[in-house]
Amino acid sequence: MTAVSDGLVVYYNGTLSGNSLVDLSGNSNTGYATSVTQKADLKTGTSYLSLNGVSSKIDVSNNAQTNISSPMSIEFYGSINSFTQYGALVSKHKNWATDWYLTCSSTSPYNHARFAAATSGGWKSYESDADLVAGQVYHIVATYDNSIAHVYINGEDAGSSTWNSPVTGGTENITIGSGYGLSNCNCSMYVFRLYNRVLSRAEVEQNYRNLTYIPPDDITMIKRLVYGDGGLPRYMGSYAIQQSDYGLNVLNNDLSINSSIGTSFYQDNNSELTNCSLVESTINGICWKNCYAPGSSAVLTYTGENRIVQDACFLSNDSFNLNHSVTYLAQTQVTKDGVPVNGSRAYEFYGDGLNTVNRKNVMLYTDNAEEQTNLLIVPNTSGDSTTGEEIRLNYQTRNASVTRSSLLDLPLSSPQLTPMPVPSGYLGALIFAEHADYTDHDSLRTVMYGTNNTGDPTYGKKGFIGHNLTATWSVFAVSSYGGEGLDSPELKSIVDDMYAHGFEITPHSLGASGEDYPDRAMAETYLPWYVTNYSYRNWIDHGLGNGKRNIGLKSCGWDSTSPHYIMDLFQQNNVPYAWAYIDVPIDEDIGTSKINSVGLPVDIVWQNTNLALNNSTPLYQWKSGFSGKGSALTYYTDDTIDDMLSTYGVSIWHDYWPDNSSLPGEESYNYYYDKTGHTINTTFDGLLSNISAQKQARKLWNPTVSQYIDYWIAASNVEVRCTGANTYTVVNHNPGTVEGFSMRVEGAYSPKLDGVALSTKTNGVDTIFWMDLSTGMHTITLEA
Repeated sequence: MTAVSDGLVVYYNGTLSGNSLVDLSGNSNTGYATSVTQKADLKTGTSYLSLNGVSSKIDVSNNAQTNISSPMSIEFYGSINSFTQYGALVSKHKNWATDWYLTCSSTSPYNHARFAAATSGGWKSYESDADLVAGQVYHIVATYDNSIAHVYINGEDAGSSTWNSPVTGGTENITIGSGYGLSNCNCSMYVFRLYNRVLSRAEVEQNYRNLTYIPPDDITMIKRLVYGDGGLPRYMGSYAIQQSDYGLNVLNNDLSINSSIGTSFYQDNNSELTNCSLVESTINGICWKNCYAPGSSAVLTYTGENRIVQDACFLSNDSFNLNHSVTYLAQTQVTKDGVPVNGSRAYEFYGDGLNTVNRKNVMLYTDNAEEQTNLLIVPNTSGDSTTGEEIRLNYQTRNASVTRSSLLDLPLSSPQLTPMPVPSGYLGALIFAEHADYTDHDSLRTVMYGTNNTGDPTYGKKGFIGHNLTATWSVFAVSSYGGEGLDSPELKSIVDDMYAHGFEITPHSLGASGEDYPDRAMAETYLPWYVTNYSYRNWIDHGLGNGKRNIGLKSCGWDSTSPHYIMDLFQQNNVPYAWAYIDVPIDEDIGTSKINSVGLPVDIVWQNTNLALNNSTPLYQWKSGFSGKGSALTYYTDDTIDDMLSTYGVSIWHDYWPDNSSLPGEESYNYYYDKTGHTINTTFDGLLSNISAQKQARKLWNPTVSQYIDYWIAASNVEVRCTGANTYTVVNHNPGTVEGFSMRVEGAYSPKLDGVALSTKTNGVDTIFWMDLSTGMHTITLEA
C-alpha cells in the first residue's frame, strides 16, 4: 500500500545525510538537523531520528512551497518519549499571530495531541481526547480546510473543531521538535509529511497502513498468486499474531493490522507516566515467518518500579484474548497501571480494574486512581477557618505480592455484546439522592404527596409517592436549626411511610453542622438504630465545607487514629456504601458518568483502598450530579431524560427538594414547592409524572442508590468471551443469580441462553436482551 502523493510538499524518513534530511517528495525541501541523532529500532532495524528535548530541532526553510497556511495536512509518525506542556512536534508560528503548530497538550499530564493556528477569526486550538503513552509510536495527523480542524491518531478520527476562518500565513520556517514559545519535545521521528491540501479520512488511514504494513517478499507474492488476495498461507487461517516494535499486533489475512497491543505503562503517586521495560517475550504456535496462527499464545513480560507486568495473549479463530496482570514486589502507591489496545471493532471486558474507550481504542487498566479517586476535606492551609480544602488521593495502595488483572476479549468477526448499566430491558436509570438540609415535616409531606393538606382531594396523587417513585433519602437523627430529625414524631411518621414505599433511608452525618458536630458517641447510638428501623446500608456526608474535624467520613471518619473514626461502626453495622463527596456538574448532559468505557460505567461507583474497613475491604463510593439550588429544572426535562436514555445513561441526581431555607425573592424560593400554600411546583410535578410514565413503560429504571450499586457489582462479576461465530461463553462469578442481567448488541438478532430464547426489545439499531443469570458457565448464541 503506497502513501498518498497528491499535494505532498515535504517528506522525510528517519535517515540523516550528514546533518541534512533528504526531501523524498522530490521538491528539494531539505531539512537541516541540529543535535539530532539517527538511531535504529532494535527489533526491526527501522531508522528514526532522536530529538533530545533540549537542543534538538529540524528546520525546513520557508519558501513558496512550504509557506502553507490552509488548507493543509501535517503528518508525524513517531513517539513522544516525555510529555511536556506544549512540547513541539511541528511548529510554524511566531507570537501566536501567524501560522500553526502541532504539540503536546496544555494541561497535565500533557499526553494529548494539540493542533492550533492563528486564523482571521483569532487564535484557535483543539486538543484530542485520545490518551497517548510515552515512548509508544503513533501516527498523528492534523488537517484544516479553512473550516474544520481534524486530528487523527493511528488512522482513526480523534476529534475535530470548527474554526470557520482561514489561517493567517507568515514567514517563519517549519521546525520539528521546537518552536517559538513552545517546549522542546523529546521525541523520535520515523516519518514527517506535509501536504498543501486536506487528506480525507480514507487517505489518512491509507498513509497509516503504508507505515505499518509489512512489505511482502517474493515468496509472499507467489503465495498471494496461489492463494488469492490473502497474504497468509492457507494453513494459517484468517488471522495471525506478530510481535511488534511496541507490543503485539493482530493481523488480518492480507497482513494488514486488525488491532494492536501497545507497551504496558505505569504511574505511581507523584510520579510521571512511564513505559514498562520489556524483559522477555515468548510466542508459541504454528509459525510462518514471524506470524503465528490461531491457537497460538504469547506472553510479554515487563518490569517497572516495584512491579512485574505480564500481557498474556491467546488467538483463536474467533477472538483475541488479552490478560493484563501486575504483581507488586513491595507496597506501592499506584496511580495507573495499564496497556493500550488499538483498532478493534469489538471488545469484551472483565477484571479487577477498569477501562476507558475512545472510538476503537481502549486503555485497559488494572488501576486508574485518577478516575477512581478518594476525596477528603481538610482544614484550609491558609488559616481560613470558614472554608476547608479538597484533596484527592489519586492512588491505590497495593501491597507486596498482590496481583491484579484485567481481561479484554476482542471478537474478530462476531459483534460486541455490551453489558447494560441497568437490568431487565430498561434503557437507563434516574436515581434521586436527597440531602436532609433544612427539611421540616410540612415541606417533606408536600414533596412526597403533592400537598401537606391530608384533606385535599389531590393528596397522595402527586409528588414522589403519588407518582410511585423511590429515592435514596437522607434524614438527620436529631433536629437542629438545620432541619427536623427523626426525633420529630411528625417527620418520622412520613419517613416511615417513605420506607414502606421502597425509599432508602440513610443518615446525613446524623445532624446539621453548627457549633456541635455529631461525635462518635452519637454514631455508636444512632447507626444501629438506622439499621434496625430502616435497614440502612449507605452513608451521605454533611457539613464538611468549613474543614472542621468531625465524624464525617471524608473529614476524619475514615482515620483510625482519630477520635472521630467511625468505619469500624460501618463494619459492625454492615454498611458497604458511601457518597464520595463528589458532584459532577449538570448541564445539557444529565448523566453522572462522564467517561466512555467498555461495559459498565467506571466513574459512578468504585472502590479505593485508602477508604477501607477494618477487614481491609474498601467501601464502595458513589458520586452524583448537582446543578446548584434553584436551577435543576433547567436541565432535568422530558427532553434531556430522553437524550440520556438514548445513550443508555445513568443519572444520580443530588438535590434538596424539601429545602425550606430560601427566602422570598431568592431564585430557589418556591422552586420545588409553594412555601406559603405547601403545594408542589407544577413544573416539578409534571417532570415526576413523566419519570413515572417512563418507569411504567420500562424505559427508565428508578432504583435507590444501594439498589443500583447492588446491580452494578453483580453485573461487574459477569465475564463474557467470544468462543465461536456469534457464540459467547458467559460466566457468572457471583455466588447467586443475577436477576435481569441485561446486554445489548448492534443489529437485529435473536439471542439464546443455553438454547432458550431470551426476552428482547429493539432500541434504534440495537437489540437489548436480558435474563436471570444463574451462577456458573453458560452459552449465549445470536441468530440473525
